Amino acid sequence: MAQVNKQAIAAAFGRAASQYEQHASLQQHSADALLTLLTGRQFASVLDAGCGPGRMSRYWRERGSEVTALDLSLPMLQQARDRQAAHHYLLADIEAIPHDAGVFDLAWSNLAVQWCGDLRDALSE
Repeated sequence: MAQVNKQAIAAAFGRAASQYEQHASLQQHSADALLTLLTGRQFASVLDAGCGPGRMSRYWRERGSEVTALDLSLPMLQQARDRQAAHHYLLADIEAIPHDAGVFDLAWSNLAVQWCGDLRDALSE
């Protein structure tokens, strides 16, 4: 298990929050590639784990899903909230999601799990 300083990660993303989308071409390309795996599928409830400023939360919401946006960084979560990207917002760690198992039909995460200390813990959440 890798040592990960979650406070430092949250602070770094918090500093970048207001301009994150302007520099997120890799994240956008990655999301587009992941979406090809889900073409034509609909999900009643979606967890966007590591939602950042809410681009993909908004995507799922516009397709009729009840969306919970989760991020470790409060400024990122505030960006998502300001954009009305989701229905619910959680300031939390992907490795300790404050919901019971089976609550969501889809757990979506795009380029966020690399910030986890233990990938197995994150995936089991």
